[in-house]
Amino acid sequence: MVNLRPMRSPLVLSLLLLAATPAGADALIGGLRVDCRGEPSASPTVILESGAFGTADDWAWVIADLAESGRVCAYDRAGVGESAPKSGGEDVVSIAKELAGLLDRMGEARPVILVGHSNGALYTETFAALFPRRVAGLVYVNGVTSNDLADPLLVKDLTHERHLSDLAATAGDLGLAPLGAGSIVKAEGLPPDATERKRSALSRPRKLRIARDEDRAIVPGLATTVDLGGSPPQIPTVSIYGGPDPGSPLAAAWRRAEAVPSERAPRGWTLEAVGATHVSPLARDRAYIVAAVNWLRSIAATAPATSPGADVGH
Repeated sequence: MVNLRPMRSPLVLSLLLLAATPAGADALIGGLRVDCRGEPSASPTVILESGAFGTADDWAWVIADLAESGRVCAYDRAGVGESAPKSGGEDVVSIAKELAGLLDRMGEARPVILVGHSNGALYTETFAALFPRRVAGLVYVNGVTSNDLADPLLVKDLTHERHLSDLAATAGDLGLAPLGAGSIVKAEGLPPDATERKRSALSRPRKLRIARDEDRAIVPGLATTVDLGGSPPQIPTVSIYGGPDPGSPLAAAWRRAEAVPSERAPRGWTLEAVGATHVSPLARDRAYIVAAVNWLRSIAATAPATSPGADVGH
């Protein structure tokens, strides 16, 4: 493991087909909105997975930076953002399999680098546990992972977040969501076009209910992913974590749990950004994600063609 110290506040993505899609294109693939940028190359495609109530627009700054060095895609999960309603469930396995289906439709036959923020980290971890051969590298950004289940303090915090998501959905049903959407989006510091789309996504009751149901499934999903074996240590892994109050007991608990995947991986990198907020790695502090992805791209350039381990997903 490599430690870089100058991040985690608890909670509140066939090359032929890709080459046919222009860089910077937004497209609907199998009903899912996908934003792919950059040119296909020998490096793995990078897939960005957003967190609770998140959309592809959360990655607007990151995707622009990563596209300078290769192919990168962010997407809206089914029923969220601009994507069509769900055909499956909101549980972590269903979402991981939804991503597998998307990669199939995109023609992504080679292993990809997965970057998961917050709750999105649990979806990427579940995907990696189910389909290790399809993953060239993992980046967990202020991530929720199956390691959180071992700490009652973290489970309590995630349960509190679930209550907040219930309130958000209720506000949407009462027509009050637009009042809070603006301040939430402002905290992310997104570009103007991404800001407007994200504000719209946080103002629609049906979308908010889907996001709430995803959030309700996170705590049960911890146990599910533990049973699947958690983050496969043979996959090169980066953990990025930090927060504005690193000395608090809750922040310290998050820090311990978030470092586990990279610490147990023979090729792991743990990055801490003191003073980061939960969302600042998506904007102001995105250089940490860029560094992590570039490191994984360099590893993939010399890695065997097939990742070790057998896929267990169907």
